[in-house]
Amino acid sequence: MKKEKNNKKERFVAARRNPDGTLSQFKDSKGKVYDYEQALEAVEAGKIENALPFTGRDGARHIRGMNDGDESTNLSSLKEF
Repeated sequence: MKKEKNNKKERFVAARRNPDGTLSQFKDSKGKVYDYEQALEAVEAGKIENALPFTGRDGARHIRGMNDGDESTNLSSLKEF
């Protein structure tokens, strides 16, 4: 029998904000801290379950929470660290 890989995705559980309120860093459920670019790469690679990448009106790639009505997947609800 073949051993299955553990494909469990991480979740963002906390965030840091810039003085203007924009998210600048994220912490995942294992305690790993990502700057915004690292977080975006992880989200785009499908490694984070509670965030999605999108292209903004400015043409740049951004991160947003899941649009599922669950407050826990709203990135603005993440605790500060």
